[in-house]
Amino acid sequence: MKYWSKSSLSIYRYLEKMTNTLDKLILDLSKHSNNVSMIKNQTTYNQARKLIELLDRKRKMINLKVAVEDSLAGLNKIDRRILTLVFIDGAKSEMIAQILGVSLRTFFRKKVIALNKFNSQMIAKGFDLDFFIREYSKEQWILSVYEECVNKYNKEDETMDVCIVKRVLNEISKVTLGNSIYVC
Repeated sequence: MKYWSKSSLSIYRYLEKMTNTLDKLILDLSKHSNNVSMIKNQTTYNQARKLIELLDRKRKMINLKVAVEDSLAGLNKIDRRILTLVFIDGAKSEMIAQILGVSLRTFFRKKVIALNKFNSQMIAKGFDLDFFIREYSKEQWILSVYEECVNKYNKEDETMDVCIVKRVLNEISKVTLGNSIYVC
């Protein structure tokens, strides 16, 4: 679920444009439904089906936008600001740490906490894993963002794991005998 939460935050900045694009497509399809050349190519049933499909996609985009906004609203001001700066504004970690007046390490800790709280808010409001699978499994562009999030954060986790292992190995390679430290 944490990847869906991150994906939702990453997608949020595009939802209004996507909704506007769908509005335009719906309007164009409605306007041109009486066009003679369109009648040759599509039956009334097919046009209605396409219109319903576009309206459903628009509903899903609006629902996702509301889910993110509601979940962000349930966070405290600092957590909301961190997630907005990271995922919606795309600000760099160093800049966010400077804005918040904290060290980079503290920022990363606060970011993890904020993401966990956001994830909990999403689940509490009914936007759980089942919701995302049911609603967005056919939205290819959303699935692409989701897969990018999974790959990106798995790489970060692996990098952090490697750093931790190196640090542990470095500590293990130091042998303490009395007051002397010997490095192997």
